[in-house]
Amino acid sequence: MARVKLRPIRIEDAEVCLRWVSNPEVARFLGLVNPVHTIEQERSWIANILADKQHQRGFIIQNERGVSIGTCGLRGIDYERNTALLGIMIGDPRQWDRGYGTAATRALLKYGFEHFELREIQLSCHPENERAIRCYQKAGLRICPAEFGQRTRGRKDVRMTISCDDWKRDGVAAEEPTGQRIGKHADKEGSKIGGG
Repeated sequence: MARVKLRPIRIEDAEVCLRWVSNPEVARFLGLVNPVHTIEQERSWIANILADKQHQRGFIIQNERGVSIGTCGLRGIDYERNTALLGIMIGDPRQWDRGYGTAATRALLKYGFEHFELREIQLSCHPENERAIRCYQKAGLRICPAEFGQRTRGRKDVRMTISCDDWKRDGVAAEEPTGQRIGKHADKEGSKIGGG
């Protein structure tokens, strides 16, 4: 099973992030309302994440060699409902189909359920993005049948969810194939989530 580390995203990551989202193969499933074209736009996106610690967290995904291969995070953190939205992108296509997406999703779920004590984590993705759907299912998320094909920003999406109870009950919480653990200071610059 793949091993990943998640470290907090930094402004200096803008260059590699821009390279990833500028790749049409990667960008086709991102659903960006306003596609990013400049380093300034990418820095602004990262700055917004860093400025809003109340409602979102962003991370760089690193493989077992410490190479940055993508991003992931939680957004829309709702403390009244105890929910959040998960997003992930393996930005380097050479790293696809190696288990990194599943490993990063599992680490992020663990972080959300343990650090924020969330009740439920949700996501949406393109129905054609079969690779992503398989990744999320391996991590324990389930398709919400009633919401399948619901439109988001003019496109049809697959909605998926996992509750903390299901995460614990189905054994996903106990699975640590990547040696993942939550760092004590995951909100501080330079700290990491996951093991390597």
